[in-house]
Amino acid sequence: MQKTITRLYPPSGEEYRLQGLYLAHGLQAKGRPGKPFVYSNFITSLDGRIAVSGAGRNSLEVPKAVANARDWRLYQELAGQADVLVSSGRFFRQTAAGEAQAILPVGMENTFSDILEWRRQQQLPEQPAVAIVSGSLDIPVAALETYHGRRVMVITGAQAPAHRVAELRSDGVEVVFAGPGSRVDGRALVDALDDRGYRSIYSVAGPGVFHTLVEARVLDRLYLTQTHQLLAGTTYETLTHGGILDPAPGMQLQTLYHDTHAP
Repeated sequence: MQKTITRLYPPSGEEYRLQGLYLAHGLQAKGRPGKPFVYSNFITSLDGRIAVSGAGRNSLEVPKAVANARDWRLYQELAGQADVLVSSGRFFRQTAAGEAQAILPVGMENTFSDILEWRRQQQLPEQPAVAIVSGSLDIPVAALETYHGRRVMVITGAQAPAHRVAELRSDGVEVVFAGPGSRVDGRALVDALDDRGYRSIYSVAGPGVFHTLVEARVLDRLYLTQTHQLLAGTTYETLTHGGILDPAPGMQLQTLYHDTHAP
């Protein structure tokens, strides 16, 4: 992890240690009551694949060709600065099927001990809370057992299946309504988390939830790692899917790094 990366923009040519790079961005302090800071993160191939089909799987997976320990370290640093992680019902179905990439961070391995220590110094809980976005409420309750001791909320629309709401609540799961329809509204989602005191919101979900946030114009920052590989394939996911965003939201480049040591 000691091999450095180069900042290309703003142009300086400066070298930075990978460890601590994103922790230095101070995301935890950027949110405030009434205006939480919302950010997300993806790793993509050169041809835009964030997930592809895998042998013996019912769901897509992060391409093995692009997944790497250096990017995973940065992912953990982003999670370390979150009050709450926004996930999806699909992730927990993958967990129940044994197909999830990992449990929701922050990782407990020794290599991430400095991130856990950073959270202690900030007087934050050891782990962020979890908000699960789901319209269908098809969430295997057994998959939530790993997160015992953390606050876990299911965020859904007001027209979600009433019997599923009742079942989840009977199992002790907190269900929160965010939006008048069956789908979660991005603005209502952020407002609901803000009402519960969360100021730093990190979306670790896939393209559907990402679209929900972008469509509602509540996303403040996107961290995007692009690996220089072409994957192709006919079954894959890209950053976002959903209705056409009109007008198309623009994004302004803040910083660009080049990591010559990534595999």
